[in-house]
Amino acid sequence: MRVLWVSPHCWPDYVLRSPGLGTKSQGGQTVVMYHCPRALTDADPDLHVDIYARMETGEPEMVHLGERVRLIRCLCGDPETYIPKERFWSGPIQQFVDEVVAWADRHGLAYDLVHGHYADGWYSAHHLAERWDVPYCLTTHSLGRRKRANCLAMQEASEEELEKEYAFSVRIEHEESALPGASRIFPLTEEEGEYLLAHYEGARREQIRAIPNGILLADFHPRDETKAADLRRQLGLAEDEAVVLQAGRVDPRKGQRELLAAAPAVLEALEQARAGPVRFLLVGWTEGEFAEGLERGVREAGIEDRVILHPPVGNRDMPPYFWLADVYAHTSTYDILPIVILEAMAGRLGVVASKNGGASEILDAGTDGLLVDPYETGEVREALVRLLGDAALRRRLGEAAFQKVRERYTWQKVAQRLNRQYADILEDARR
Repeated sequence: MRVLWVSPHCWPDYVLRSPGLGTKSQGGQTVVMYHCPRALTDADPDLHVDIYARMETGEPEMVHLGERVRLIRCLCGDPETYIPKERFWSGPIQQFVDEVVAWADRHGLAYDLVHGHYADGWYSAHHLAERWDVPYCLTTHSLGRRKRANCLAMQEASEEELEKEYAFSVRIEHEESALPGASRIFPLTEEEGEYLLAHYEGARREQIRAIPNGILLADFHPRDETKAADLRRQLGLAEDEAVVLQAGRVDPRKGQRELLAAAPAVLEALEQARAGPVRFLLVGWTEGEFAEGLERGVREAGIEDRVILHPPVGNRDMPPYFWLADVYAHTSTYDILPIVILEAMAGRLGVVASKNGGASEILDAGTDGLLVDPYETGEVREALVRLLGDAALRRRLGEAAFQKVRERYTWQKVAQRLNRQYADILEDARR
């Protein structure tokens, strides 16, 4: 069986680069599109996966990501410049579909199934499958209508300004046009599936199968205490300093603002309790207007010596950051199912996570993590102070979180579920 995976903006080989993630809109989806196809082909020796993405000058046309996994780049707009995914919706995305068809024709390739990720992948999968008369399926990753609502709730900009920046209306139109013909739709959580049914024309309950993201547990277990200690020294962390970690690209939805807003109150509460020193370590820091505003806030609060703003780190180099940390703070205002929470759980960390979104389906509050409303600074402060002041609680939550990841959220478990869905789709198509 040969399956085509597609999301034009996503370059899975950026997982292998340092830095790679955190630049050019490469983040959690990049990790998914690197690891999941490899796990799928490991589980099924007859499966081949080709991933198609946008070509940019200087990038290789084809990269082998595994024994039967390839990344193939095709033209999608001007290859001489980086094009944000929000600019794909006119000519570039249509050119990309034509180029994929031409590449497959030149190399004598026929695909049994097309799998689209994210809105640009949905458009591509829909139109490629129509050209080839094969079934297609879709993974959400994020949804335009929901992201727009979140941006408005955060007062990020006016609706007109958001439309200019993100082209939401066209994105949503393409999302809805892809839904009716899909054999399966794979939201990352049950809640996301219900959102689709309630807010999108064309989605049907019988199409929907929630399949989460996963991780490679071997990256995090067993812990390498020597690497963790070496990294502590490189970062200038004292042995008695506790660390609150957050990792992700700097973005209004990723939680840096909410964490830093709570940081002064956390430090004050711990000082009054005569607890040990604490540092906030934010990994993935890049320059930009939003980042500059956060940096000003840190200076104005007088907590520069308590905050480390660290540049992006390659995916393979991230485990030691989890090993040296005591608490992971995921204060994102919008995330369907963040892989970074699974990584923190695999690192046996005490996790404070947003109750808004997929974290509430991953974590059982009080059993393997704590859930908060990221918009409520007091809730974030209280949860962080509670965990930082109670080592036994951190150990209990961290161990329970590790066991849950091992049982439910490895890429091997995800691949088993997805391979069964592929088989069902092809069986339905043959009827």
